[in-house]
Amino acid sequence: MNFLAPTSLFLFALAAPIIALYILKLRRRREPVSTLMFWEQLFKERQTTSLFQRLKHLLSLLLQLLFLALLVLAVARPQFAFMTKSARQLILLVDHSASMNAVLELDPENPSTETRLDSAKEQALQIVRQLRFMDEMTIISCHTLPVIHAPFTNHQKTLREAIESIKPTDIKTDIKPAVDLAYSVAETKPNPEIIIMSDFHSVPEQTITQFQDTLTENETTEEDQQDTKKIKLHLIRIGEKSDNVGITQFRVRKSIVNAFDYETLLTVVNASDEEKQCSVELYFNDNLFDVRPYTLAPGEKKSEIFSNFAFEGGELKAVLDIQDILTTDNVAYATLPKRELISVLLVTNENPFLEKALSVDEKLDLTVTTPEDYESSAQVAEVVVFDRYSPNTLEDGNYMFIYPPKNTEPPEENAVKPELVWNIGNSLDTPIITEWERTHPVLRHVHLENVLIGEAYHITPPSTAQVLARSFDSPVIFVDVAPNRKIVFAAINILESDLPLRIAFPVIMANTIQWFQQKQSIQEYHLHTGEVLRYKVEPQFTQDTETEQDTETTVENTQETVKITGPGEETWDIPIENDEMIFDNTQLAGFYALSLSDQSTKDMTDEPNAENPEETTTDTAENEEPDQVWAVNLASETESHIDMVEGIEDLVTDAEILSGSSLFRYPPWIYLVFFAVILTVVEWFLYQRRRID
Repeated sequence: MNFLAPTSLFLFALAAPIIALYILKLRRRREPVSTLMFWEQLFKERQTTSLFQRLKHLLSLLLQLLFLALLVLAVARPQFAFMTKSARQLILLVDHSASMNAVLELDPENPSTETRLDSAKEQALQIVRQLRFMDEMTIISCHTLPVIHAPFTNHQKTLREAIESIKPTDIKTDIKPAVDLAYSVAETKPNPEIIIMSDFHSVPEQTITQFQDTLTENETTEEDQQDTKKIKLHLIRIGEKSDNVGITQFRVRKSIVNAFDYETLLTVVNASDEEKQCSVELYFNDNLFDVRPYTLAPGEKKSEIFSNFAFEGGELKAVLDIQDILTTDNVAYATLPKRELISVLLVTNENPFLEKALSVDEKLDLTVTTPEDYESSAQVAEVVVFDRYSPNTLEDGNYMFIYPPKNTEPPEENAVKPELVWNIGNSLDTPIITEWERTHPVLRHVHLENVLIGEAYHITPPSTAQVLARSFDSPVIFVDVAPNRKIVFAAINILESDLPLRIAFPVIMANTIQWFQQKQSIQEYHLHTGEVLRYKVEPQFTQDTETEQDTETTVENTQETVKITGPGEETWDIPIENDEMIFDNTQLAGFYALSLSDQSTKDMTDEPNAENPEETTTDTAENEEPDQVWAVNLASETESHIDMVEGIEDLVTDAEILSGSSLFRYPPWIYLVFFAVILTVVEWFLYQRRRID
């Protein structure tokens, strides 16, 4: 035994004045009385009880000294070796993944709001209340990545606040990183115990094996563990198996057939042992526009594709109309981006097939002009298609050439770009497409076998070009990519061919425009909870300096932060680093809207317009629209199956065995003070008896 405050033992010196007060005898006063008869009788009675009186005085003295000893020892704060050796270091892991949001009981008449996470936190608080004074605990929450809420401490208020700070999330479960962290920490402690609170619906086989090995080691005798550190493991299951139906997939992408339309893939799974009937409601900007009924057999999964969306960009939501224990997977989110038209300029004398193929594409803003008008005007478009025409020079941009004639005119003296670098040769005899690149974005989903071609010619493409189609050894279609220019060249006269009558022709034109816009890949607007949102903030022209010789423009991004608004209208101000915003707090499913918070722009917008004050209000309302919206979903079939994984049931322990010994739950000085109080009561009783006697 040792003392935390050994200097307090000097207080034992107070025993000397206590003993002195008991030894000290008071001098009796002399008083005259009329007779001694009554006093002699009293004196005889006191002689018969003098021994008992002395014993009472001695017992009172001993109680006083013992009281002093208890108080001095309490102030000195004694510590016993066996208590120090039995001190535990508890590592508490609380699972707060999406499945822990399931309610404990599903009663339609009396719905309960207590979730598995609430139950886990309540049991964790109970363990904290049962901690012994020498025990220490650390609080760790986990879903995919562990988070330490409190380091090792025995301060119960800190532990309670750490447990209460664990918030529900919609992130799927991956318990392995937290378990690995717990074992790593346990290796550094003398008497560690790992407590895991979870529904254990998703545990890797490697982790289950690790649990089994640890529990097997705990069953060995103390003699076998003298030289081996023992890590105690307690697995506490939260919740029971219950039926559940959930949305496991909700993806929105650009349509393969119509690039101006979208396709939505919806998957619903019945993670129950019984047949379930439900319906899926689709909302666009909180307005209901479609309802689909579903009848699902036990364990059945159904997928359905929705298309032909007649509306433009906005928020899309799918709601599963069913009551089950987990509501998180009953709602899924998606975003439809705003539609932007692509300006296309067709330069041709007359080609009805080409005009028709481009005009039916609703995503294109088509302008048709003649070669003469093109040369006399400076028309600009994102994509320019030359039909049987070739200009002398080209600016930067995207160009498609269809059977252009050989350019015999010399280039202009002040031409910005050099002459087009390809050589047109003689006509081909009986041209037929013998091979083509099926994997290139321009010819994706295109079949060119048995295409009848009336006119085509030999073409020698530049060295940087990639040949996409050949007629035996002669290239007939190639692409050429420069840093600021893309070219698609077709050495075929489509007016002398049956290609415009085939489905391959509009597909080639759509693929070409998508390739020019670098949107040949199908765009998805879908993220999972826990994933990182990234947004590239484009630099802005912030300063112009003009000199006598030239004008210089400084490109600098003056914006420092952006605003993120998440589910529940919670907002964050995220800094911009290297012209990029990174946001990783996507713990809840829902929509996350980004708004650029450029203060200089706001100040200019907020200035009143004396001529038309209404313009300020209109501009401000437009600026309030988000610049980017992400849809974040759980979309996990594993989380919808919330039953306990096989192999864990036999390893689960009871929370009641985690409480320490109640005899030594408090420090020894508390018990010493308690006994001192009892002695005070006994001494008070003896004193009162002496007064009565």
